[in-house]
Amino acid sequence: MIRQRFILPKYGWTCIAYYAIDTYYTKEILDDMRNIGCDGDMLRIAYENISSGNLNTGVTYSNFGTQETVMVIALTSSSKEFAKSWRHECGHMATHICQALGIDLYGEEIQYIGDDIVEKTWKYAKLLLCECDYCKNKIKHLIR
Repeated sequence: MIRQRFILPKYGWTCIAYYAIDTYYTKEILDDMRNIGCDGDMLRIAYENISSGNLNTGVTYSNFGTQETVMVIALTSSSKEFAKSWRHECGHMATHICQALGIDLYGEEIQYIGDDIVEKTWKYAKLLLCECDYCKNKIKHLIR
């Protein structure tokens, strides 16, 4: 599991991102989600998703009031599946930011927010996107 905390200063938004998680980290992730206000059905759905151990899944929860997100990407079966999960969860985060800040979901700004999220997550995502031996070994070292 890789854990990253980053800020999108232009929007005053904070994120804790988890990559390559398995069921071992369920409690830690749910605690982070609870800490930003996740509860009820959303917390139950997150628990079911994370504790299932299924590959190629993820979950993103945002607190619009405190402008915080927890974004989770499970272990994936391939680099392509990681790319799909990463894009999917980044898309949820961008949408949440737009909803919270009253930004048009059909305009250009949501795309720029998505670009900012990619920029902030690239350090780890690029390793999970690559299938070369160097990146695979670096990921193994980071996950331990």
